Amino acid sequence: MSKEIKVIAIPDNTRIIINYGYEDDPENPNVFRGEKLHAKIGQQIVVESKGMDLKDPETDEIIGSYNPPIDYLEITDVREKYSIARKKVKKEVNASSIPPLIKEASKTKFEDLHVNTSDVKNIKPNSAISVGDIVEFVD
Repeated sequence: MSKEIKVIAIPDNTRIIINYGYEDDPENPNVFRGEKLHAKIGQQIVVESKGMDLKDPETDEIIGSYNPPIDYLEITDVREKYSIARKKVKKEVNASSIPPLIKEASKTKFEDLHVNTSDVKNIKPNSAISVGDIVEFVD
């Protein structure tokens, strides 16, 4: 059984602490796990709200869960039993020199699908990170 990684503390409004440190890393020779998780500086993580279980409609088997993302962060410090993560933001030096048409052309947009509206769950993430939120490593 793999360890469920969660937000365990929020020391200030720029960082969170998760319950995963270098002791949990599968590359640590003292830890035997089949997982490919890595607590290392620069590792990207996603903090997620508890969503819903995904059930195969034919077999009723639970095949996973969908947890909507709240925010994407980066690990900035790794300790023995926990890691600290922060949101890294890149600011363009002189964004005013980029023509507006080029800015608009680089945006990604997702269009609505033609779906059965009675099947839509409208699962939305919490707007703020809280202690207990789920954490996943991003490849």
